[in-house]
Amino acid sequence: MQRPDPWNDGQIEKVRNLLTKFCNDAATVCAVMGCRKGDLNWLCRQAFDMSFNETAKKFELEGKAILKMAYFDAAVKDKNSKALDLMAREHLDMLGPVERRRKVKAEADARAEREKAEEVDF
Repeated sequence: MQRPDPWNDGQIEKVRNLLTKFCNDAATVCAVMGCRKGDLNWLCRQAFDMSFNETAKKFELEGKAILKMAYFDAAVKDKNSKALDLMAREHLDMLGPVERRRKVKAEADARAEREKAEEVDF
């Protein structure tokens, strides 16, 4: 079977946008781009010098970086308290109220189990 024509600049940008926006499964890309799964690796190698999986991972990471930067800007520059709270929890290992209650309960349960085990030893 004959190879398809390589993607043009507009198509390359469309693929980049799809992958950066987490639409990174082969079926989705094929549906949008009108290509076959069997041609994806070849098309990506022509456009990006990488296999489809490598290309998808690269642009997924770029998408995550863009999202984190926007989140940071919302938290810090725009003083969005919800965004700040969520970023602090994620990056400073801070716990929200639900997580804090779960942690306290787990610690109490573990302490009770240790005390119970110590009572059995005597």
